[in-house]
Amino acid sequence: MGKYISIYRPINMAFIAIAQWLCAYFLNSKAQHSWITDGGIYWLMCGTAACAAFGYWVNDLLDRRRDFINGGTLSFIHRMDVTLVYIHLLIFILLALVCGNALGAWFVGLFIVTLLFLFLYSKWLKNIAVVGNVIIALLSFYSILSVYVLFRDIEPLLIIYFAMLAAGITLCREIIKDAEDIDGDRETGAKTLPIVGGLNTANITVYAIILFLIPIALVTLYAQQSYFQGMLIYVYYTYCVLFIVMPLFKVAIDVRYASAKYEYTWLSLVLKYVFFTGILSILFF
Repeated sequence: MGKYISIYRPINMAFIAIAQWLCAYFLNSKAQHSWITDGGIYWLMCGTAACAAFGYWVNDLLDRRRDFINGGTLSFIHRMDVTLVYIHLLIFILLALVCGNALGAWFVGLFIVTLLFLFLYSKWLKNIAVVGNVIIALLSFYSILSVYVLFRDIEPLLIIYFAMLAAGITLCREIIKDAEDIDGDRETGAKTLPIVGGLNTANITVYAIILFLIPIALVTLYAQQSYFQGMLIYVYYTYCVLFIVMPLFKVAIDVRYASAKYEYTWLSLVLKYVFFTGILSILFF
């Protein structure tokens, strides 16, 4: 059962769902639980989860050889009957469409585009340098921004900040994961950034993205002081510096000299940690 559940990447899906719920509830000072429930937050969370599950299943289905080279093991999906796998994929598609229909035409379009790009990503786009990485980062961005489309009373500055933070961290992590999986990617003919430009180019790209992301985050944090009263602003600033900015800076320093698989595995884990602490920072609002 555990191996079956692992196909869904439950931690990643939980991060997205929690981020959407916290944005809907905490980024609007007048929000109430009944208000966001009636507004459709759980339809949005369910539809997003269905799209993510579709992406993970398709990716594992098409990546049999690559996953074995990179990890030495195969996803549990390859032990399942292929008909059962396709039934799962159909269920994910239908669930996403039902959730989108409950929310409106814009969300139907969003989920259809998301499903399409996740399929294209798994089939072709992830093998193209930077293109696949940017696609996943944009999907991460819109998974957060979609909360604002649903709840217009949310502060736009805040939702854009958290959407940009999610996209920036996701983009860096995707490039680092390509560096981590360079052996399997090369063997299967992929042309990811670490293969086309070399590990040093990938390292510098992540370094540059983080150096761009940190000043943007700091400027945005300064602009957020109007949302706090008294000493809470200093507690918030301290939290963000210690648990978001400093870990990002650490990644920027370490990634310049990374070359081994275990180093990229560690950097990817740190970025996942920053993603989580970034989500938790929403609780201050």
